[in-house]
Amino acid sequence: MLKFLVFSDLHLVDTGETSHGLDTFKRFAAGVDWVNMHHADADFVVLAGDLADLGFKGAKEPYARLKGLVDSLSVPCHITIGNHDNRDTYVVHFGAETRAETGCIDKVVDAKGHRTILLDSVVKDADHTHGGALSQVQLDWLRERLAEHPGPVNVILHHHANPLHTTVDRIRLENPTAFAEVLMTHGDIRQVIAGHVHYTSTAIWHGIPFTTLAGSHYNVTVPLTNSERKTERLWGPAQMAVVLCEDDQTLVHFENYLDGNPILS
Repeated sequence: MLKFLVFSDLHLVDTGETSHGLDTFKRFAAGVDWVNMHHADADFVVLAGDLADLGFKGAKEPYARLKGLVDSLSVPCHITIGNHDNRDTYVVHFGAETRAETGCIDKVVDAKGHRTILLDSVVKDADHTHGGALSQVQLDWLRERLAEHPGPVNVILHHHANPLHTTVDRIRLENPTAFAEVLMTHGDIRQVIAGHVHYTSTAIWHGIPFTTLAGSHYNVTVPLTNSERKTERLWGPAQMAVVLCEDDQTLVHFENYLDGNPILS
């Protein structure tokens, strides 16, 4: 069985700073400790973007702080970026080899007969609307990576593709149908896992399972687009996905490594 873990939305800040009142460095450090204590048997960890809170505004220290935390993980770690990140700054800290032939932070991880594909969905635009997209070069690259591996595949990116029917859809992947059409060329897509939305969801879209995890930063309430409720930020939990891949099943657990709920005796 292949076991891997997914973190998203770390939103790390400079030393001494917080994001929305949360010490995001301390929160992800707790996640690293949790992995080392409870999931040292995992094959690898994936970080699915929004590594830095203000990377897109030029922050650099959060990437150095992240590298220290990643180096303390007891299992291998594979990373892609999100809309709060800066691709060039990430490469400076994590190495030119992290940039694929697409020019983006895309990656293939093969383990135990399963292929995991990481996609960089960041768009550089003048007004930074926080939406995402996959370039035609990336879609062609994805099609090739799928064609060369007939076995089970999981895909991880920052932005959600399927409509969630909440206000966050205004910053979803900009070309979701093109993405889905490429995925449908493969007969065994097990999961497409995203962060970005700060809450948990599951769906079947175009016959493919799509999942979002709440991530390491704040969570949000989930008012539907026809609701009068406002979206509100919540303290937590801080959550990762635990993905268990077998020949006949791919299972996603949502595990809270920080949780405001007391343990009942």
